[in-house]
Amino acid sequence: MSMVNIDAARRQALGTHFTKAENESELVSRLKKRRLYMAPHKAWTLPEAPTWRENPFDDNNWEFQYHMLRWLDPLRRAGAAGDLDAASLWEKYTRSWIEANPPGSAPYKWSWVDMSDGIRAMELCHGLTVVGEQPWLIDSLRDHVDWLLEPSHLKRGNHGFHQHVGLFVLGVVLEDQEVTDIAVGRLTDQLDAAYDEQGANEEGSISYHLQNYVWWNDALSRLDLEGIPRPDQTHRLALAPTLLAHATAPSGRFARIGDTDGGNARKLNHPHTKFTVTEGKKGHKPDATTAIYDAGYGFIRSGWGESRPYKDETYVTATWGRQDKVHGHRDGGSLTYASDGVHWIDDTGKYYYGKSSMRSYVTGRAGHNSIRIPDRTYRKDTNVELIGCNETEQYVDLTFRDPGYEGVTIKRRVIYLTARRLLLVLDRISGDAPLTAVQQWHCGRSVTSQPLSIGYRLKSGGLQKHVIRINGRARMFRGRGETQPLAGWTSSGWRKKAPVDLLSFQETGATPSFSTLIGEWDREAIDILQDSLSEPSNWKKPVPALCAEGLLDPRTQLSTSVTTSENGPKVSISHSGSDVLTVAAERLPGHYAFYLYRRGELIQKTPYGSVVQRSFRVDLRQKLTVRVFRKDPRGSISDCIVDIPEYKHTKPLENGGNA
Repeated sequence: MSMVNIDAARRQALGTHFTKAENESELVSRLKKRRLYMAPHKAWTLPEAPTWRENPFDDNNWEFQYHMLRWLDPLRRAGAAGDLDAASLWEKYTRSWIEANPPGSAPYKWSWVDMSDGIRAMELCHGLTVVGEQPWLIDSLRDHVDWLLEPSHLKRGNHGFHQHVGLFVLGVVLEDQEVTDIAVGRLTDQLDAAYDEQGANEEGSISYHLQNYVWWNDALSRLDLEGIPRPDQTHRLALAPTLLAHATAPSGRFARIGDTDGGNARKLNHPHTKFTVTEGKKGHKPDATTAIYDAGYGFIRSGWGESRPYKDETYVTATWGRQDKVHGHRDGGSLTYASDGVHWIDDTGKYYYGKSSMRSYVTGRAGHNSIRIPDRTYRKDTNVELIGCNETEQYVDLTFRDPGYEGVTIKRRVIYLTARRLLLVLDRISGDAPLTAVQQWHCGRSVTSQPLSIGYRLKSGGLQKHVIRINGRARMFRGRGETQPLAGWTSSGWRKKAPVDLLSFQETGATPSFSTLIGEWDREAIDILQDSLSEPSNWKKPVPALCAEGLLDPRTQLSTSVTTSENGPKVSISHSGSDVLTVAAERLPGHYAFYLYRRGELIQKTPYGSVVQRSFRVDLRQKLTVRVFRKDPRGSISDCIVDIPEYKHTKPLENGGNA
């Protein structure tokens, strides 16, 4: 019997890095010239005799890939096809690595690091098709078997997965059934842990959801090639592309959750991902516009391009769950907001895998759109819970509980108002002593901001959105590209960063609270929510009680009455629902005050101010009167009195009031 199964070594060479590439001849030519290129790093010239301690870019990831030896596979493929020079070069560098890095006593920590060891085992197995059953190579394969069998060498997440796959390939190539069975058992357990019944992966990163989907399909193909039944949990993997579709913004790129800088699922042959990367031109859309995943992901969008251009749809993401996911960040309760083709409020991305202040920033609490307690440390082992979830055609309502800071409980309520495409964020913080809390928002790279008296105006191109403070006395801060400490940054590539506007509200007290509205400038919504949220305890009310009907239902045709007194201001009265009344005065120099009467009794009023529009939450079935006062620049006061006609429901505008 042969010592090894060469046919198995050949057929197990599959997947992106072990099969012929489009630029195959270029890859081989480059390596023959000793030019090594491992993305995302620059090219480097290999020494004739490596010490295997080289690190030309002072980069952990480069060292990781260097000892993986996967970069040698173009030479292996060329050598298997008859290129003797390529075969000789593959053997030269492989033998050099093996001689310099014996297991257990290697001089360099990266020689036998997890994941790299499993992928290198596969490269060495596939190399049998080039150099045959040479003792030095067989001995190294058995060294790798012994190394990967040791439980203390194994890691969780995709690193452990690659170790199990490497052990499986070793088992079938060495025709060791015991090793093969152990590897299959580990892969089965890993699949059970890696994917839940909704098709969500454990990694905590949208980019790694895609990577793991590809890797796991390759692993299942490896089992198929050896006639080994697939694990029972395989059906979970089939649900993963739908999650990736929901995690793709209308712009066509992945939501930046965890170690994700962008990208998309363009290479997947699935109808849902096809739809999201072609703006609905191919494939078909998922069944819902809102997707809530128990693993800690919420994706909300205004539509799939049915009533407005696909890229103009509003898109909101929320994250929660364990804060120690393998490629996740301390982003519990963090939000992003995109609309009209712009990522207005965005996450800060991946940046890098090594230790650096910027890596700490993008992975830590400071780099996310969440609540930060400046003088306390956030615990990595925190579990941020989704304690409330309610979805209707009118709104999506999520509530989170975050105990990540010692002695502090953060509750965040997120309400997406479907008809108006507005995002309402309510934060309530309680602690064991008075504390300072900061609510922060990272703008997208194309976005600039302008402070206002009640928040910020956001601009991108000719478009605008707003981040508005509803009630409260929170102090406002705006930073960009700060260095001491880092604040207002985002990842712009591998080890690259770019400044962005960081918008903050800060409050100090026994129970700091924030009420924030994100989206189009909507005076009507601001007025109604200011009234509804005048008491902090109101934030617990059901959405219909918290928000007026006119903010929840599609816009109705306006019923307008215009009245002008002899010297008073011209006033328009309108309503967009049975309980929202909007009063708009003609814009003239001066200041305005709005008074509302019910059966002759004053029930609401505003002080004089520059705002010429005011919305009231009322019962329009009652007899109401509006009185608008104008104080001109000389101090003279005039007024206009309007009796409100009886409310009669009118037909909604087409497309939910988007005309």
